[in-house]
Amino acid sequence: MKAIVDIDDIDAKILQLLIVDARTSLKELAKKCGISSVSVLNRVKRLKKLGVITGATLFSPIEMLGLEIAASIGIEIGPEANIDELIKFFREQTDLMEPSVSVGKFDLTAFVCAENVALLNTQVETIRKQVGVKKVVVTVWAGRPLSNIENLELTPLKDA
Repeated sequence: MKAIVDIDDIDAKILQLLIVDARTSLKELAKKCGISSVSVLNRVKRLKKLGVITGATLFSPIEMLGLEIAASIGIEIGPEANIDELIKFFREQTDLMEPSVSVGKFDLTAFVCAENVALLNTQVETIRKQVGVKKVVVTVWAGRPLSNIENLELTPLKDA
């Protein structure tokens, strides 16, 4: 598990602005945060290095691709599992989108779209058969994922 990352009020403001529009220029971020563009760049680089900023995901209407089902998959693994090998396998051999290490109830999580329940089930069975996979939990979404950034609150950590 990764360590907790300390962010200050400016880091939080940068993250909130990027969540609203990840294409916001450094100049605009600097203006809204009251710091220089160079400072914003250094902070963004630091947040990327720490794994706070990893990228952005845009959800297109899956129906346009002939897909009917969107689901989240949570995977619990045992001590004999090689996480790097599992992620590599999932990326190369399945239709999982962004399989990655997660914090919380599951060791790995991923997003998947499928044409129907039978094909989703095939993906799940492929995952279950991998060495070290103990449990697979699928959550089928009712509709496509929506961002709800209005309810997202990034609070900087304070010294304890």
